Amino acid sequence: MKHTLAALFAVFSINVSYAQTKFFEGTWKEAFEEAQRQNKYLFIDCYTDWCVWCKVADEKTFPTDAVANVLNENFISVKVDMERGDGVALGVRYRVMGYPSYLMFTPEGKLAGKMFGFEADANLFAENVKSVLDEANQPNYPSLILDQVDFPGFYINSFTNKDKGEKRQNPEEGMVEKWLSTQKDMMSEEAWSVLYKFPIPEKYLESFLNNRIAYAKKFGYAEVEEKISGIAFTKLQKAIKSEDEKQLLEVLEFADKYVESDVDKRKSLYKLMFCEGRGDWTGYVECVKGLIDLYGFENFLTEVNDYSWTIYLNVENPEVLKTAVGWMSKVVELDPQYMYLDTYAALLFKSGDAESALVWADKAIAVGTASGEIVKETEDLRGKILQAKGAK
Repeated sequence: MKHTLAALFAVFSINVSYAQTKFFEGTWKEAFEEAQRQNKYLFIDCYTDWCVWCKVADEKTFPTDAVANVLNENFISVKVDMERGDGVALGVRYRVMGYPSYLMFTPEGKLAGKMFGFEADANLFAENVKSVLDEANQPNYPSLILDQVDFPGFYINSFTNKDKGEKRQNPEEGMVEKWLSTQKDMMSEEAWSVLYKFPIPEKYLESFLNNRIAYAKKFGYAEVEEKISGIAFTKLQKAIKSEDEKQLLEVLEFADKYVESDVDKRKSLYKLMFCEGRGDWTGYVECVKGLIDLYGFENFLTEVNDYSWTIYLNVENPEVLKTAVGWMSKVVELDPQYMYLDTYAALLFKSGDAESALVWADKAIAVGTASGEIVKETEDLRGKILQAKGAK
């Protein structure tokens, strides 16, 4: 099973009282006033009501002592729905487009740091948050949180505003390039927001790449890295569509030239996605093995589960299935949680070992039921296993 997070969809209130981390009750502007009063930094947890991984962070990240100690001591923390109220303007202002995201500000209102996505390692999350307290790690951002910035309408309209019943609208073709042609300063906050949000027109791409360090110092390395990764991914999609290995090599060369962090991992992932896209499952297995060697099996359990589930869904080759079964055997030994057990049972069944599949399906159902998961998928799998056994 790739991601069975049914328990996360149980009743969750955004105002729940967490075991350790203290969240301010009020708007982000009120929270900022409190941060100024206490001379603390402001931490904004940017969420939406549909974001699954935001709920995972609520359950797994913020209750931990490591995270709570850093936040409670140094920050006033507040949760903000980025699709409602003042959250919309905040998302527009700081280019919040994926969730969860986290914004951190100095007591004066200067952007101190921005983080993206769910981090499973709470200690690492805490370290990353704490690092923004060092001024040397902060971007030289051009404005403060309460300053007004005049963004173009097509950019503002590309964000969801549920209070107004507005969905995101993409700009008309050519509008981005036309607007950029009127800008005297391509490193202004407005220009960077447009470059970051939309595909960069070809005539501006080389300039951005050549000035990427300057953009990073001004707006933060995380955003620039994400933008460069997006450009690489667009190139990769073209390579996958054409099944052209030469284009893949160009993507890898692009990563070597412009990607600053985790370049080996990114290149391995590009190769893996290329193999998946053209149905080269032997190559896919080799890419996964490379990632396991790079990060260590015990540090890569969720990813191994995801890759194994992809194999389950797409592959009939017995040798490839056998390899995935071997991976999942190690995964469930190290961490016998429900979604891993379900993947293992499914792969055993598809590889022809119905007897073992039934044993592990029963284990998955027992563990899932005990932890509050919805186990219907595994129960359906168990029915298929029994049917197959009965047919023999």
